[in-house]
Amino acid sequence: MFLKSIKILDIDVCVRQRSTFASHTRASVDVSEVMPYLNGILKGADYNKEADSIKFIQNHVEITMIKDQINVAKFANRTELLELLDWVQDLVNDTYESMSELTPLYTAQHRPSVMTIYSLLPKTNCRKCGEKSCMAFAARLYKLEVEISDCGPLAEEPYTANRDKLNNVFA
Repeated sequence: MFLKSIKILDIDVCVRQRSTFASHTRASVDVSEVMPYLNGILKGADYNKEADSIKFIQNHVEITMIKDQINVAKFANRTELLELLDWVQDLVNDTYESMSELTPLYTAQHRPSVMTIYSLLPKTNCRKCGEKSCMAFAARLYKLEVEISDCGPLAEEPYTANRDKLNNVFA
């Protein structure tokens, strides 16, 4: 087993979203060598080779790995944090064991801006996705909190070409 444990160092109220928490943890090993492989398999990851860091979103929670640190933000409670850390540990270990079969990605996956996403949406503000506006949907899509398929009009003409563009960006 490559990553044997992740120790919680502290848990605080999240500065950016006061109804959630943020945590700093320490991994039993430096996970930098796994990061390019994680970058290749995680949708929307933000990898920085020079800083030995990767940031991604899992279940609406932000996870940032920097060498042997794993910082988690916007989780609801300690139980959710423990479940996410178990998931991260399994992800890192599974990725490490499969590195010979995976293709590393050494460049950052740049997600389009909220405005770029919005420009590809129907702009009907139909609320079929559950949001009050297409702009709100674009912001949630940027944060990977919703799926492209949640926007019903994108499945209809004349919006299918834009749906395909969004699917390519978020593939």
